[in-house]
Amino acid sequence: MSTTKHNSFIPMSPELLPRQKLNEVVTVPKPPKGLTPKVDLDEPLLHNRPKASPRKITFLFSVEWAWSPMHNRIDNYYLNPRRSGWLLWNNWVEDGGFPWTWHWDLMAYGNRCRADAKTIASHLILEVWKFDARYHQVDQFHWINNTGLISVEEIQAIGRKVW
Repeated sequence: MSTTKHNSFIPMSPELLPRQKLNEVVTVPKPPKGLTPKVDLDEPLLHNRPKASPRKITFLFSVEWAWSPMHNRIDNYYLNPRRSGWLLWNNWVEDGGFPWTWHWDLMAYGNRCRADAKTIASHLILEVWKFDARYHQVDQFHWINNTGLISVEEIQAIGRKVW
């Protein structure tokens, strides 16, 4: 985990959220040949582990769990291409003290393969959410805060495969 001056966008009113009610039903793309996604908590990246926050990143999306007014989780996912493969990062805010601080956590990684960034990101997130559901009893996110490379429909498709 590393702190950062960067902060991901967090919508503060319902009208800032992307439309999520009625959407086209899509499926998660098939896993690319050769991709072996790993969850960093389960199998830590040992070779060529990043020492600082990522530099070249693509914003994927942000989701939120809101179990109570004082118990929530907001994940802002980013994909980081590297020569050796792909890294999935979460940029999250620690709001339990003052001042609030933003952190980068490496969530998952995958080796180089022939596929587009959206497909690779979808499968890295799928593995992270499966791990969270199985080992941390995390339920499905409550809403989608923001979209980037991955659309609302695609986020919902990944969620359906997990929950």
